[in-house]
Amino acid sequence: MAPATTVAAAPTTTIAVPTQTKVTDPGNYAPTYLAPNNALGSPRPALPAEASTTSNAARAVSNTYKTDSSGTLAVASAEWVGTTTPMTLRWNLTVGTKTVPCDNCAFVSTATKKVIKAVLAAKLDGSGVTAVRGFDPAATGIGSFLGNGWGAEFIVGDPTNVDAAATGNSIRDLVLGCTGATASTCFNVTSGVAELRWKNQVWATADCVSALQNGGPKLSVADLSSKLKGANADTVTLVRQRASLDRVAVALPQYRPVFATSGTARALTGFASTGCAQ
Repeated sequence: MAPATTVAAAPTTTIAVPTQTKVTDPGNYAPTYLAPNNALGSPRPALPAEASTTSNAARAVSNTYKTDSSGTLAVASAEWVGTTTPMTLRWNLTVGTKTVPCDNCAFVSTATKKVIKAVLAAKLDGSGVTAVRGFDPAATGIGSFLGNGWGAEFIVGDPTNVDAAATGNSIRDLVLGCTGATASTCFNVTSGVAELRWKNQVWATADCVSALQNGGPKLSVADLSSKLKGANADTVTLVRQRASLDRVAVALPQYRPVFATSGTARALTGFASTGCAQ
């Protein structure tokens, strides 16, 4: 009878998995607080009289709004669009060999204009940005402080389109990107960005000295699929906008509101600086 043969076990190969590199935040930001009636904390640009369909039936654009006074954006032409008051001022921006419409961009901060310029100038994957929207300067609702001159949306198109998704991912990577291991090397810190929304995900920080990539991602709209199921076209459009499915939203809030809550009541007590002022 032949002796039993023992088969040697195959050697185990251990592959080292590198740990995820986290950008180091300084963690020492001290905000400055402002009174609730301080205009710095809640700037809402007053729209010009020419935004009215009644007083400006000819939709004429004054020389003041035909160009970017800050010299940041190259405006090829300007026009008032819409059928209700206030109309929307649309700048058609020259980007290389094409023109990109930019709505309400005349009323955003210079810092926001610089971000718009950087995104449009970047080499993006996919089909590219189809339009830009400066957040509505007339908005007064809670949360709209993020947009009153302090943010923009980059429209990329149908969320099911591969090329549109690639463009959105490129913008996300640009805004969340850092060139080093400290927050001071991050795009959001050097440009004043404190919030980014894309594909129902949100990255947010309470200040602009911290790396935005450390502030997410979190879900932007809960139970999104049920909200879209069986919804009419208007609802689908609204949900897409709120969840940033067809656009990348970037906010540059120089100040954030501070509320005091008592029971179910909430009162605005002031504003805290974010370090986003450029």
